[in-house]
Amino acid sequence: MTKIHQLSEATANKIAAGEVVERPSSVIKELCENSIDAHATHITIEVFQGGSEKMIVTDDGDGMSHDDALMCFQRHATSKITDDSDLFNIMTLGFRGEAMPSIAAVSVMTLETSDGEEGSEIVCRFGKRDKAQYIDCAKGTKITVARIFQNVPARLKYMKSVNAEFAAIYTLIEHLALSHPDIAFTLFHDDREIFRTNGHGNLLEVIASIYGMKVARRMIEVSFGTEEFMVRGYVSKIDTTRASKSHIVTLVNGRYVRHMRTINTINEVYRPYLADKRYPIAVLNIIVDPYLVDVNVHPAKLEVRFSKENVLNDIITEGLKDALTGTDLTYQTGYQGKGAPAFTPSALHEASDAPAPAFVREDAPVWNAPKKDAYEDGPTLFEVNEEQKKREEAFRQEGSATFQTDDHVTKDKYTRDDHAQSAAAPVLKPIKEKIYARGQVRGTYLFGENDKGMYLIDQHAAQERINYEYFRDKYARLDLTMQDLIVPVTLEYTESEMMTLAEHQDVLDNVGIHLERMGPTTCAVRALPVWMRDIDPQIFIDEMIQTILAGDVPDVVKMQDHAIATLACKASLKANTYLNLSDIQTILDNLMRCDNPYVCPHGRPTLIFYSDYDLEKLFQRVVNE
Repeated sequence: MTKIHQLSEATANKIAAGEVVERPSSVIKELCENSIDAHATHITIEVFQGGSEKMIVTDDGDGMSHDDALMCFQRHATSKITDDSDLFNIMTLGFRGEAMPSIAAVSVMTLETSDGEEGSEIVCRFGKRDKAQYIDCAKGTKITVARIFQNVPARLKYMKSVNAEFAAIYTLIEHLALSHPDIAFTLFHDDREIFRTNGHGNLLEVIASIYGMKVARRMIEVSFGTEEFMVRGYVSKIDTTRASKSHIVTLVNGRYVRHMRTINTINEVYRPYLADKRYPIAVLNIIVDPYLVDVNVHPAKLEVRFSKENVLNDIITEGLKDALTGTDLTYQTGYQGKGAPAFTPSALHEASDAPAPAFVREDAPVWNAPKKDAYEDGPTLFEVNEEQKKREEAFRQEGSATFQTDDHVTKDKYTRDDHAQSAAAPVLKPIKEKIYARGQVRGTYLFGENDKGMYLIDQHAAQERINYEYFRDKYARLDLTMQDLIVPVTLEYTESEMMTLAEHQDVLDNVGIHLERMGPTTCAVRALPVWMRDIDPQIFIDEMIQTILAGDVPDVVKMQDHAIATLACKASLKANTYLNLSDIQTILDNLMRCDNPYVCPHGRPTLIFYSDYDLEKLFQRVVNE
């Protein structure tokens, strides 16, 4: 007696539906993709009760003849490919011929379609054809899906709430709109319009309809690539971020996909600019020869494989780096779009002998701003004026300096090595943009101006950035020259952890950390590389060991970068440190010499820009907006 038998068509369709139709949003995805492949210019989606009650997708595409309308419910019936060779040259969104029979198997599905010559209505009830007739209807297709999963209780039980299911549909339509800005999408939920795009083909308009005009104004258009890969789209400036990677949208030839390596590559380019757990907004379309990408690797077609993935990642990395470095990334406030009226610079720019503001300490030497062209190359460190030269000489002789403050403020003493010397790299870099020091607020925030407008600077964050780039350049190479410790670093771990570390001792040796076992649960480190002398070795070594114990390979470069950032923070000016204009000007000049003057090593902004228009608007002097 044989045990193997062929499943019925109804059962096979239910199994296929389990892969293709996971939830109501899967139905909308498949139907909308069919509409796009049918050259629709307007697609309307109507959802009732999150899709659990009914979903309707209407388009003005090519439509189908009566025979095609009957055939589309057969498994693996498609107009988009003919043989297996076409799988290597797929340009349509659908191609397997599984969606229609899979959806019909788990719902009551009504198809109304016309190719302009004849109209048809086909009704399928849980996989069985219930009606097929000719009707009069406009060219295009309308598909109604009701009572989804009513014949599959196990699947119905795991449907989420109405809001959760509709949120998934909403996100899907956003992705489709970003993928196809030339198509007008309209989404309704329970007869209420929720989302609409105009289909004019302008991707930035779609971004504005999803994220708002404020975000759209903060996007950077990018276009770069080679003969094999072309990347086009928009990425956000560093002051426009989100708390998850879900807003990094990757497209391949107009198809929305979740290509994690590309998403992670984009994230890595932004890491020096953003705080931890903050991510950019990005919409990038990768245009590639279909022969170089495989889209047939996921049931829902949400994943792809590139034959030259490393080349693509290098292109994206270099292209985005060039886009960011070629853009002014200063944090801005208020309206920055086109059409803002131009205002003349303040009188302080017109009179170079303007007195110092009253809120700088009274005993501070007056710093007179020179004319604009006098500082084209920027002053060198400690050469702003004679007072600063005297300070430099005091540093040389005493090894420390004391910033004098008002009587009610605690004096802040710090060493030349930790602050003054770290304030500039060995080779002084040119100033990117001159900002003239104007004063200080509450011993914490600095402010300055130039012909563009006003800048508010966080003195601690600015000093962090200056110190960080100094130490980064100083320790650019991983120097493994060893230095004996006066007091060995001792560490405690369990016996099982000690056994694991013994197996990975070579990893630690490669970065200059040699563990000497002192007992069953104790080990010691008696020497460390010279570059670690300025950091807390106990914390650094323990972090590296915890990474190894977790089963990961420690990224020494990232750990060194984190250690340098921590060192830079500790060596920087703290709040309630009062400075004179010479000190402020030195900080501003050194900040604008940095490779990345816009954020501190932890991703917080160092300076915020207020245009003349912003200031006029704050004081309600702007009219006729």
